[in-house]
Amino acid sequence: MLLLLWLFLLISLRSRFTNVSVECSYEFCSSTRGWLTPKGEVNMDIHLNRTLRNGLRTTITLMQQPDIATHRYQTLFSYDFDTCKTLRELMQASLMKVWLRNVFKYGNLADKCPIKPDNFTIRNFVLENSSIPAYLPTGFYRLHDTNYYGKPKGRHRRLVATFILDIKFY
Repeated sequence: MLLLLWLFLLISLRSRFTNVSVECSYEFCSSTRGWLTPKGEVNMDIHLNRTLRNGLRTTITLMQQPDIATHRYQTLFSYDFDTCKTLRELMQASLMKVWLRNVFKYGNLADKCPIKPDNFTIRNFVLENSSIPAYLPTGFYRLHDTNYYGKPKGRHRRLVATFILDIKFY
């Protein structure tokens, strides 16, 4: 039984990004750009012109496209959290630390708050095969990341940035 579990954990999906979209409010950024390499690696340039302080929130939603013909996505999960608090906690010790390190090693993103104005870049980002949960079925997925100030369900949210990544797991 342990051998089967071990083999299951070794089986990992591969991935390829198929689309990237980056938007940032002019209140916080003077320019943003996202593009894919021919190999499906993600590149981003973000010029942050205003300090991001405590109170910044993030909503991360993972969606699956169950039927390619319909172009509709079904939400698998969505988390809304205090960005600065979560960065502090995750950078100490957790499984998410592994995933964050995967992102941080491809660029110069800030790993703590306050996030001061700067030019942030990501170059040739790929998901490490071992960081993809083996229980996910092959197919097309969308990761939607929204950063904002305000209450999670509030009407007066101040959008900071939105990142959308389309990914094929195979």
